[in-house]
Amino acid sequence: MVDVPAVAVELIELFAIVAGAGAASAIGIVLERFGFEAAVGGDLVLGLWATGMGLLALYVGIVALGYEQALPRLQRLSAGE
Repeated sequence: MVDVPAVAVELIELFAIVAGAGAASAIGIVLERFGFEAAVGGDLVLGLWATGMGLLALYVGIVALGYEQALPRLQRLSAGE
């Protein structure tokens, strides 16, 4: 038998993780664009810093939260565990 409160909590946690992954990925994209524009505009140090932070934010959003957190939870929910 399915425990409804436990499934509800799991869905809320999954939603929060997906929202966090989306936010981190969006911030990463914005930082990447800013970094490339800064580098092309002549500020190489700021461009490299923003590009590095953008890569870090993309890693957090896609790999750490998306692939390692959200995907296993989604698989558990779909399997009914």
